[in-house]
Amino acid sequence: MVVSKFRSKKRSRRPFGKQRRRPTLLKRAKAPKPILTLDHNPTQLPPLFHPLLRGIVFFVLASLPWGTALGQLNNAVPKQVENVTVEQKLGSSIPFDLDLIDSRGEPVKSGFFFDGRRPVLLTLNYSNCPVLCNVQLNALVQTLNQLDLRIGTDFQILTVSIDPKEATERIRQTKAKYLELLGQQPGSELGWTFCTARESVISRLADAVGFRYSYDPKSGEYYHPAMLAFISPEGVISRYSLDVAFPVEQTKLALLDAGNGKIGSPVDQFIMWCFSYDPQRGSYVLAAWRVMRLAAATTVLCLLVTLVPYWLGRKRPVGNGAEPVDVAGTPAAAVD
Repeated sequence: MVVSKFRSKKRSRRPFGKQRRRPTLLKRAKAPKPILTLDHNPTQLPPLFHPLLRGIVFFVLASLPWGTALGQLNNAVPKQVENVTVEQKLGSSIPFDLDLIDSRGEPVKSGFFFDGRRPVLLTLNYSNCPVLCNVQLNALVQTLNQLDLRIGTDFQILTVSIDPKEATERIRQTKAKYLELLGQQPGSELGWTFCTARESVISRLADAVGFRYSYDPKSGEYYHPAMLAFISPEGVISRYSLDVAFPVEQTKLALLDAGNGKIGSPVDQFIMWCFSYDPQRGSYVLAAWRVMRLAAATTVLCLLVTLVPYWLGRKRPVGNGAEPVDVAGTPAAAVD
């Protein structure tokens, strides 16, 4: 039998399920251009290079001998504000013999505001301040409107101008401006006093509370920090607030603390007992050790209330010929 040479070749069989790959008719997508590439114009760099180049240039300049001097010039503080700060003098007393003039033009001593019953909030500002004083007093008014403690009844506010040239009429206008915003504090006119004073008096008061400021004769402005001092009814500085924002709860806790338990309800005093002042944060935080002591005492009290009746009523006293009974009420077994 003759076998054809064409049949001698065995066809290669593909495994079942595998089909011959057909050439695709779709064109292969072009690879995306790299992000960090130069455009057709070799002199123009893409935007991503700009911050990188600026950082490299700054690093090179800083590494040069005169780079340190350049950095010192950039970090230099203006001479007018070098000593503008607040030195917290907690525990110090306010002098009571300072001569002030209120918004009605009447002289008043600083000790008049410390009656031994109400704490005092002290602010140092001036009416012609371009920015900071307005921001601070506006934020204070917003906080006072949300406070449940009352100005004049629970505490007083004393604002003294640091500008010795400020006229009485000008300080009266400033007081009227902020009293008009105190819609939620009726009777605040008698509880918030605005005063002016001589330069020597202002310096003594500022030194007593650690308030450091300076005057720029060219601009006629005062460089000063934002400060709110909480002073006890006896004239002792208890807390500071060195921000332009006054959280309501923090302000209330500071007033209760300055009041030495003389203002606020018993609930307020209990809440105050659960908090303590953190000088590093400049705010009141929950006193964990006090809460733990309270929880432990509450647990012991609950155990005593629960177990003492059980111990006392385990066996009723035998009297008048009655048989001893146990707690369940059944006669106890007689013991020979």
